[in-house]
Amino acid sequence: MPKKITHLIPKLVLALLASTAFLAQAAVITVTPTTAGWGTAPGDTNSVISNAFPQNGAGSLELKGDRTRFFGLGNPFSIDSNLGLLSDLVDFRFDWAIDANSISNLGSDYTPALRLHIFDGSQRSELIWEGAYNGTYGNTSRDTWYSTSFNDKYWQFISGAGATEIYNRAITDWQNIYSSSAYVSAISIGVGGGAGANYKAFADNVTIQFSNAEARTFNFEVAAAQVPAPAPWLLLLAGLGILYRFRK
Repeated sequence: MPKKITHLIPKLVLALLASTAFLAQAAVITVTPTTAGWGTAPGDTNSVISNAFPQNGAGSLELKGDRTRFFGLGNPFSIDSNLGLLSDLVDFRFDWAIDANSISNLGSDYTPALRLHIFDGSQRSELIWEGAYNGTYGNTSRDTWYSTSFNDKYWQFISGAGATEIYNRAITDWQNIYSSSAYVSAISIGVGGGAGANYKAFADNVTIQFSNAEARTFNFEVAAAQVPAPAPWLLLLAGLGILYRFRK
């Protein structure tokens, strides 16, 4: 084998590995109406994955009416459901939009709510994101997607006690208030009580990450997409492209 080709083999191997890692880096998980572990509580028909206003792909979570919940990943009412320690949470966010024809009894810019369900010992509570406490009122357009941030404000609801009436704490602030053994039992997206029967909004791309695991983004779709694995020749071309850059 010519010396010039032999010299390039290690770089080519590294380039192929790099291209493979690049193609595999995204942890996007598709959630469809039949995905196990996701859905509404019995009797709740106001949350449904539909194609009414897609975000990424052909679907999103459609939220209608008053006080609806769409649960995922765990069981908010089971002390045995443990997704990870609250103190290890490093990212939690989602995308949301308000339908053009939505009418809310809580304010024209009332948003969907994103919830962390938490057990601290036997005490069950929720940390809740709502736009009212994050500057969305007066700054929201209809039929427009918005994204929340991990640094946004969450308020707390304690089972049996109600809201703590503190609305300006980020998750990192709450992490210092809960005990070190507090853990997330589930997540949910929904609409608060009082929104009214004519409220309509959408949610998508719920992202959650704990410090000891990769980030997962849950994308709501009406059906699972058939995505073929990258062909070997595509990986080879990607590797050769990186190799070309090495030689320059």
